[in-house]
Amino acid sequence: MKVVLVDDERLALIRLEKMLGEFPDCEVIASYLNAKLAISHIGEFQPDAVFLDIHMPGLDGLRATERIHSIAPDTEIVYVTAYDEYALEAFQLGAADYLVKPLNRERLSRTILRLRQRITVKSKSPRDEKVLYHCLGPTQVRRLDGNLEFLKWRTIKVKELFAYMLLHRGKVISKNVLLELLWPELDERKGLANLQTSINRIRTIWKDTVGEGFISIRYAQNGYVLEVNQLQIDAEQWEQELRQLNPVSIEHASEHERLLDMYGGNFYEEESFVWAEGERQRLKALWLQHAQQLGKFYLSQDLNIKALSVYHKIQNQDPLYEDSYLELMKIYARLNDTGSVDKQYQLMIRMLEQEEEIDPCRDILEWYAQWKQPDKSVLNH
Repeated sequence: MKVVLVDDERLALIRLEKMLGEFPDCEVIASYLNAKLAISHIGEFQPDAVFLDIHMPGLDGLRATERIHSIAPDTEIVYVTAYDEYALEAFQLGAADYLVKPLNRERLSRTILRLRQRITVKSKSPRDEKVLYHCLGPTQVRRLDGNLEFLKWRTIKVKELFAYMLLHRGKVISKNVLLELLWPELDERKGLANLQTSINRIRTIWKDTVGEGFISIRYAQNGYVLEVNQLQIDAEQWEQELRQLNPVSIEHASEHERLLDMYGGNFYEEESFVWAEGERQRLKALWLQHAQQLGKFYLSQDLNIKALSVYHKIQNQDPLYEDSYLELMKIYARLNDTGSVDKQYQLMIRMLEQEEEIDPCRDILEWYAQWKQPDKSVLNH
């Protein structure tokens, strides 16, 4: 297991690292005398465990835990302190263990054993009993064995027919609606023949790729009904979990990040299905609203690196969204990274000229002009 040590006493760090070195599966990857410095690297390292002193100047161990959990949610925390009165609060924060100095090998052995057990449990994810159909980003299916498969559609019409029926599953869709949607140029006889052939192909593709029993298509009331069994759709799962999220906080930030990354791309982004545009824009707006909320929260907590990550994701998702460039420039300015500020500005100019042939909005132009001035104090808000 990868371990990080944090203690403001250098001798305590040396002694603990020496003791941990006696455990073959324990690797100390970094040691810090300062909690804030440690936190700035823990997000990158994603260690299995952090051995953390409680009484330290600047940022004590208990407050540091919340920040560590926000950037490395799977990292276990072991408190190492000369005081035993904080044990209750420590375990309320989810600590794996609480060690009182001076340490002895027998007690440390029990801690290592506990860490091994907790890390092993986390590494074993329960088998999902449902097939997951991905329509956010690349269209694919996660089978029961966990493998991702691309459904081998014979034609784009077959893929679009399935996508449309899945969106309206459980409802009767008249043959006339499907013919007008997919084969408006054909006469009714040829259109119906194509429709029946496409439905048969959908059944075969699902049976061959995933197995039987997950989808069914039946004829009803001069139309067709698609129904599913033990099948989840990622867009619906994502939206449901998004609406159930707790308000963003240090404690819940990791869940917000997970939901942000769960949005794998726009609704059927590989295809230009006209009927999908409304749903595509609705889901994209939900994601953008959530991303902005998380980005603003990280800025309010002075977690600039985390905020950078969020706004870069916004920019990648929607390169024409000007506010992402402005927020990134402001963050880089606070970090005194002048090269990145200029890079973001030039990237925005090129993108808007190539795609929209427009200039940036006045607020961005004014901010950048002020930033180029020698006195940048007006930008520190």
